[in-house]
Amino acid sequence: MLASLRRLRPTQIAVLLIFIVTCLRLWYSTRVGLVADEAYYWLWAKHPALSYRDKGPMVAWIIWLGVKMFGNTVFGIRFFAVILSSAIGWLIFVLARRLYGERTALWCLLMALFIPEMAIGSILMTIDTPSVFFWALAVLLFWGALHNGKISTWFWLGLVIGAGFLAKFTNGVQLICIGFFLLWSKEHRHLLFGPKIFVMGVAFLLASLPIFIWNAETGWVHVMALHSRSGVTNTFHILPGQLLKFIFMQFGVVSPFFMTGIVVAAIALLLNRREDLRSRFLLSQWLPLNALFAFFALNNAGQPNWTVPSLVTAIIFCVAFWRELAASSRMWRGVVVSCFAFTAVVVLVLLCMIILPLPRALTLMQRGEGWPDFAAHIEKARVADKADLLLGTDYQAASLMAFYLPDQPTTYLPPQPYGSSQFTLWPGYKVTPGMRALYVTWNIEDAPPALKQQFSKIQLVDDFYTQDHGHPMRHAYIYLCTAD
Repeated sequence: MLASLRRLRPTQIAVLLIFIVTCLRLWYSTRVGLVADEAYYWLWAKHPALSYRDKGPMVAWIIWLGVKMFGNTVFGIRFFAVILSSAIGWLIFVLARRLYGERTALWCLLMALFIPEMAIGSILMTIDTPSVFFWALAVLLFWGALHNGKISTWFWLGLVIGAGFLAKFTNGVQLICIGFFLLWSKEHRHLLFGPKIFVMGVAFLLASLPIFIWNAETGWVHVMALHSRSGVTNTFHILPGQLLKFIFMQFGVVSPFFMTGIVVAAIALLLNRREDLRSRFLLSQWLPLNALFAFFALNNAGQPNWTVPSLVTAIIFCVAFWRELAASSRMWRGVVVSCFAFTAVVVLVLLCMIILPLPRALTLMQRGEGWPDFAAHIEKARVADKADLLLGTDYQAASLMAFYLPDQPTTYLPPQPYGSSQFTLWPGYKVTPGMRALYVTWNIEDAPPALKQQFSKIQLVDDFYTQDHGHPMRHAYIYLCTAD
């Protein structure tokens, strides 16, 4: 067996590895419950549209296709998350092979498989998976566009960046990354204001049209959503602690060893390899995105996954730099191998812990467990109290109820200002005399004023912790709301 593996070329090993990992991920994806965002995006897929309040439509379109193929199941929702994650690994391998050769490319694939953020995210159907896929595909197309001279490649590049923009607005920053490279690279600077860049821009706008049309129809709801998520209220504050939090989170989700390796490699390449085309190309897809979110982190740390697309090229320049260093010294070789092995073991342990019957406080997937029990409590109250309507305190409660209840019913939120959530853009409910509704919340508090206006009587009927393998997860409260 080992002798047969040794005879395989790195590309053959990569194909075999991706096939095995894909099969394992497809199995693994059914062992963990949905997180709230996945259930929320599943609801989007049940309401096909050109876009949605919080994000572009790509994730909903992909889930729609998955559930058409495999039903309204966890597997149906996550199937294309696994396929796209494997495709990301292959794109990183292909790009690294073109730049540095097969052996470096294989190590890049291995690093991608063992970065915690990418390993855990590979089974979750969130916006990050299609975002990173289209980012990686665009990087590969951009490298080709720089060398083949075909204007059609620039058109496809714009379309792919636009498709990524439909998944996550962060992908629009890739246009800045491309402009940054063209400014930085003297031999390519003439392209900055030429017809090829114009064609790319037109293609990007064409691909992005669904978002612009949807915003024109809904009153530019995305502007409201982006402002609320940015953390900037009326003024921009300089808060060093938030920047430190952002940096700490980056080291946590990428892994301390890998992130240290990326930062050291980036600094070394900036100081000593600025004239190397490959280094400039890879750094230009990493620096602008991280600099942008580091700037925003001066006010608010944001989320650690915001910079994940930049890992596509960070992996490659990190591996290329450290392989060269390891080849020059036995000491550095030992350091690199030890750090890689330790990170791989940690990630494998974390993945195993997720599917073992352990207290979920010890795992990274607490948000994905306990929901069948959550739904069982709601269904019991629904039958006992003859409820006609189901309301959640937020999109998480409403989405998880809609997916995990046996008949997957329509759920709602209490009345909110237009555009404050996707639920406000869908048809609402109408209260009629004698209507009985269940209101599910995470806090024992007074019902929202809007709910008190609609229902004359609101009383607590259940107070429980969701359970997973006998371990308490999250406290929930069920109120019965009755209308005169």
